Amino acid sequence: MLRIQHIFLNRFIIFSVIFISYISFLIPEISGFYDEFLAMLFFSVIVIIIGTKSKIHLYREEKYIFYLLAFIAFWGLLSNYMTLPKYQTNPIAIYSDFIVIFKAYIAYFGIRLLNHSIDSELILNKLAYYVEIIFYLLVVMVFLDLIFQFYPIERRYGLRSVQLFFSHPSRFSTAFGIIFMLLLYKYINRRRWFLIIILLFGMISLRVKFFGFVLIAYVIFHFRNLIRRIPRRQIFVYLGLFSLVLFFLFQDRIMMFFSFEKANTGWSRGILTYKSIVIANDFFPFGTGFGTYAGVFSGIYYSWTYELYGLDRVYGLSPDNPAFVADQFWPMVLGQFGWFGFLAYGLILYYFIMLFMKLFKQSKQTNTVNRMILPFLGIFMLLIDSSSDAIFSQDRAVNIFILISLSINLHNLKHKEINNY
Repeated sequence: MLRIQHIFLNRFIIFSVIFISYISFLIPEISGFYDEFLAMLFFSVIVIIIGTKSKIHLYREEKYIFYLLAFIAFWGLLSNYMTLPKYQTNPIAIYSDFIVIFKAYIAYFGIRLLNHSIDSELILNKLAYYVEIIFYLLVVMVFLDLIFQFYPIERRYGLRSVQLFFSHPSRFSTAFGIIFMLLLYKYINRRRWFLIIILLFGMISLRVKFFGFVLIAYVIFHFRNLIRRIPRRQIFVYLGLFSLVLFFLFQDRIMMFFSFEKANTGWSRGILTYKSIVIANDFFPFGTGFGTYAGVFSGIYYSWTYELYGLDRVYGLSPDNPAFVADQFWPMVLGQFGWFGFLAYGLILYYFIMLFMKLFKQSKQTNTVNRMILPFLGIFMLLIDSSSDAIFSQDRAVNIFILISLSINLHNLKHKEINNY
C-alpha cells in the first residue's frame, strides 16, 4: 500500500509540472485554479507532517525562510486590521490574495517535507524525458506557425514575436526555460549544442527578460566551477556587479518600466511603482494589507487604494478595466506590506541563494554539481521576470519552486547530510 502511495505521488507531481507548463493553456476554463488547488493540497501535507512528526528536518536557511514567510503573513493581516474601520477590504480578496502570494512557497515546503515519500530523482528524470518530447512538438508547431500564422501576432523590434497557444510570449519563453533547466543535467557534458538550440527557440519570443535569463544561464553554465569557489557571502558582490552589467545592457527597457516620469503620463507600470513608495510611506510601517494593491484580487474586488490615490482614472487600473493591476510584483509587496515586508521578502530570496550556494559547494561529484545548477537558474528566472511581471504569485512560480525543491531533495539523497540541518 505504501509503495502504491509513493507511485501515485511521483506521478501526480510529474503530471502537475507538465500540466501547468504546457497543457493548462489549452483548457483555461478548467485549469485557472489548479495551482491554488496544489497549494491547498500541499498545505494539508505540511500541517499533517508537522502535526505527526516529532522532528522536522530542514536546512537552517529554510527555517529562516519559513519564519520570514510567517512574519509576512502576520504583518499583512495586521496591516488589514490597522486600516479598519476607515478602509475596508473585501474578505474574499484578503483570503484569495493570501493563497496567491504564498502558494509557490507552500508547494516548495510540501515537496521538501515529502522528501522520504517521493523519488525526486525519478521525477526529475521522467520530467526530462517528457519535456524533451514536448520540445520537439513545440519546434514543429513553431515552424508551422511561422509558415501559416495560426496564432496571435505581436510585433517587437520590427519582428514577429512567437507565442503559439501560450497566453503570452513570456509564458512561451518560460516553457522553453523549464525545458532547458530540466535537460541541462542530461546534456551539459554532451550535445551542448542542443541546449543552445533550446535557448534560441525561447528567444524567438523576443522577451528581453528571457535574453537576461540566457545571459545568466551562460555564466552559470561555463563558470560553475569558479562560482563554487566564491565565498558564500561574497556571491552578492558579484551578483551586484552582474546586475549592473544587465542594467547597462537593457537600461532603455528597464527605465521604461521603472521611470517615475512615466507615472506622470498615466502609464500603469510606472505609476504602480511610484505610488507603491507613496503608499509605503503614508501607511508606514504596515502597508495596506492583503488584497489591496497591485495584486490580481485587488482588481477583481476593486480596492479602495486605487480611488484614494487617483489610480481609478488610469488606463488598465480603472474599475471597469483593471487589466494591468497585477502587472508587477515588487510594487505589490511594498504597497501591501510596507518597508518591513519588502525587507522580509528580500531576505527570503537572500536565504534561498545562500542555501543554493551551500549545497553547490557541498557537492563533490560532477553529476551532483550539475544537478544543483537548476535551483540557481530557477530563482534567477523568477527574479528577472519579477521586474515587470507578478511571477512570484503565478503558477509559473509554483512550477519552478517544485523543481527547486526536488533538486534539493535529490541533494539530500546523494549526500545524507541530515545531521547538518
